[in-house]
This record gives sequence, structure tokens and C-alpha cells, in this order.
Amino acid sequence: MRKSEAPAGRTRYEPGSYGDAGEFFPSLLCYKETEADSWEEYYCLVKPDVFFEDQDSATSTATSHLEAAFAAMHAGGSPVDVAISLRHEGYKKLDQFKVIAKNA
Repeated sequence: MRKSEAPAGRTRYEPGSYGDAGEFFPSLLCYKETEADSWEEYYCLVKPDVFFEDQDSATSTATSHLEAAFAAMHAGGSPVDVAISLRHEGYKKLDQFKVIAKNA
């Protein structure tokens, strides 16, 4: 039996930080659903115009931006409004990225 493609629009975001050694940028890792309850890393959005010395501050900023973007959608917008909001905040898509576990 062939595996079917994931339904359009089945993505989720996790806020975090991108960088190293005292230069951590707010980031959002996008996951796409590959099959029921199975997700894979798809792309990373990074806000390159501001950085923090610690990961927690960068993650907190990314969390605030993500919450604001989804609030606009829930107030009558669409998923496109999420993307527009994040673009207006200065997030850029990063296709080539490496995820390092926090406990690594």
C-alpha cells in the first residue's frame, strides 16, 4: 500500500533559539506531519536582526512573536496571516539548519 501525502496545512511550530556562544537569535522550527502523529523537521525561521546572550531570552522572544501571529489568525484571520505577521517581525526562512538537543 502506498503512503499518502500529509494533508495540506498540517504543520506546527516550536519556538527556540538559533546560534551559539552568546549570540542566540529567536527562531521557530516548523514541523510537517508526514503521517498520523508523525512529524519531521521542515524548515527553521530565524529573526537575524536581534540576538541575545542567552538562549532563554531568544526563545521567549520567539514565543511572544508566535503567540501574536496566531492571535491574529484566531481573531478572524487565516494561516496566511501567521506567515505575514512573522515576516513583518523580521523572520527569514533557513532551509539548511542543524537541530541540537538541549541536553546534548
